[in-house]
Amino acid sequence: MNRNNVLKYIATALLGSVTAYVSIKLPLSNAETIFILTVIAMLIIYMYANKKIQYMIQLSFLWGIIYVPIIIWLRGYYSRYHAILIGFPAIVLFTWGLAYAYRKKLSTKNILAVSLMTLLLMEGPVRIINFSSTLISLPSFIFNIAGILIGNMLFVKRNKLAWSSFLIILGCAAWMFCEGGPMWTNWTFHRTFTSKICIPVDTNYKLYDEKGDALFLSKMDGKIVLLDFWCDGCGACWRKFPVIQSLYDTHRMDNNIFIAGVFVESKKGEYENNMKKFHKKYTFPVFRVSKGDSLVTKLSIRRFPTVAVMDATGVFQGLGSTEVAMNIFDDLVVRSSN
Repeated sequence: MNRNNVLKYIATALLGSVTAYVSIKLPLSNAETIFILTVIAMLIIYMYANKKIQYMIQLSFLWGIIYVPIIIWLRGYYSRYHAILIGFPAIVLFTWGLAYAYRKKLSTKNILAVSLMTLLLMEGPVRIINFSSTLISLPSFIFNIAGILIGNMLFVKRNKLAWSSFLIILGCAAWMFCEGGPMWTNWTFHRTFTSKICIPVDTNYKLYDEKGDALFLSKMDGKIVLLDFWCDGCGACWRKFPVIQSLYDTHRMDNNIFIAGVFVESKKGEYENNMKKFHKKYTFPVFRVSKGDSLVTKLSIRRFPTVAVMDATGVFQGLGSTEVAMNIFDDLVVRSSN
């Protein structure tokens, strides 16, 4: 038995031990567990496979190493829409680059298959297991698939069809970045593309101030109301506070307009802890509701920040992102002044 075979057997035993440990300690229905076990399986196969299979596994790992810092980082650090606008041409580029690098080792069909399978391996399990929570980033996933297909098309034959397809989908990516993305987000969370809704105020809808006193929304007849819903640990909510503060400063002397934040509390004490930090920079009023409150459930508030707009007749007319809901608010204010 030569040295290389001994090393292979030792490595296989170690990877097998890791597999057993992961299988025992982590739930097998977990997407991360499936991913880890698949990677271990690929490493074991790599040690015993022929050159063609080894090249395919190499390509898969390279594709994943490039994919994670570009797409996952863009989604997490910037937004899902940056991951579409920047990610799509980036995936086209490195799909073409990897196809060129492996052109003498694998066929173009094998390169395409490996790229698609790697993407499905990295995102497929988590999307199947956590379908509802990952639905919001589904357009990004679709654009990634398109990027692989077009990158392969451009490598095989840079004809008018390939370039036209690239430009058309790039245009769609730009539209998603500007308009389509927010519309998809609103539909995912609120089942409305435009943020326009029509939900009459219920007499049970109430907010609590810092003293514990209740404010009934049904008693706000005649006022246009904007409520900014936020929660503990929401960095995006804090980044939007200057916008709400500016809006509050503009309209605070108008008795027909009411602007406030609404803290959605999951655990006791969250509201008080956040308000200590909040009062250091902002002055607009912030009320509190519980996570299971009828106002939260009726409006289907599942992401933060979410802004709700109520007209002077006591009907919620807008619900969604800060920018989109504020457009509805501004429209109501203009109409009320005419």
